[in-house]
Amino acid sequence: MPLYEVEHCIALSQAQRTELAQAITHIHTRKFTTPSLFVNVRFLDASNSCSYVGGKERAINRIIAYVRPGGNRTTADFEELAQRVTDAWNQIVVQGAESGAKEAELNRVFIMGTITAGMENGFLLPRVSAVNGSPREDDFVINGLRLLWLQAGEDAIWLRDNAPKFAELAKQGESDFVELVAEMESRDDLSTKAKLRM
Repeated sequence: MPLYEVEHCIALSQAQRTELAQAITHIHTRKFTTPSLFVNVRFLDASNSCSYVGGKERAINRIIAYVRPGGNRTTADFEELAQRVTDAWNQIVVQGAESGAKEAELNRVFIMGTITAGMENGFLLPRVSAVNGSPREDDFVINGLRLLWLQAGEDAIWLRDNAPKFAELAKQGESDFVELVAEMESRDDLSTKAKLRM
């Protein structure tokens, strides 16, 4: 569901990229109760591109996270996310830097609450639920049912509703879904919140 873009002007080894992607995935999944399958991390070698800060060209390392805002997610939650991602970078990249630590520093972390809709692995991202009741002015109504946008952080409903589909794909041997089902069954935060019906 989220997309983390890691723009790096220093060379990162395969091991560093893997460790950083795993750290970001762990941080996000535990902070926001999201299965690992839906955390995307993309690395972009920015050594041949130009970045400007304050009107001056700079070689910088930055991480831009595109996430779903709202729900019970607060600014403080996203600030903590930025700090934990920075800490992971420092542990994985800065402490292992062969050259000067200044070039290895993570200069920017931006958390962008911009994801409003999308599809992943053939599933629409969590978005609406239907309820009975009188519509309000800003509601969307289909066949007399009022549709409510699922807030970020309310993914348990989506997980519960799609758990049988995930299990079926796992039974068919889809490796991503084998891992997803195993994770949903092994993580208390996912299995309890989703009240799985697998």
